[in-house]
Amino acid sequence: MFINRFPKMAALQKFRAIALGFNEEIAEAIGIAEATKYAIFKNLSYRRRREKEREYVTKKLKITPENLDVETFTLFKLQALNGLPFVGEKTYTSEDYNRAVFMKFGEEAGKKIEEWAKNIIDSCDKALLENEQKFFNECWKPHRDENPLKN
Repeated sequence: MFINRFPKMAALQKFRAIALGFNEEIAEAIGIAEATKYAIFKNLSYRRRREKEREYVTKKLKITPENLDVETFTLFKLQALNGLPFVGEKTYTSEDYNRAVFMKFGEEAGKKIEEWAKNIIDSCDKALLENEQKFFNECWKPHRDENPLKN
């Protein structure tokens, strides 16, 4: 079975968030939000993405930009809305993570994806995990095309 990059990134980011001190439920929400961020906004700067999200929140959700918290998930360059990661015009929860990793590929494949991701994160030092660019280049890029089901 072919596993695309999206669930692998989500799992990798989940275990990165856990290693950086977030609880599992929030870490899963961060994981799926980070995977979405990379998928949607890989060519947009953080500043431009924040501007687009603020515009959406103000016009569509009728929430002022002040409601977007930039401190909670600052390490991931994610905004938060009501305590959850906000990216791509929506908030993400652990249920979104479970849909992307476990429901789509099945329980056994989901566990292998998570095991693959945890092994990678366990091999990275904290300074690397705290720097998004270094994390992307040194933890994600070398492993992104691996098949977690063959490990």
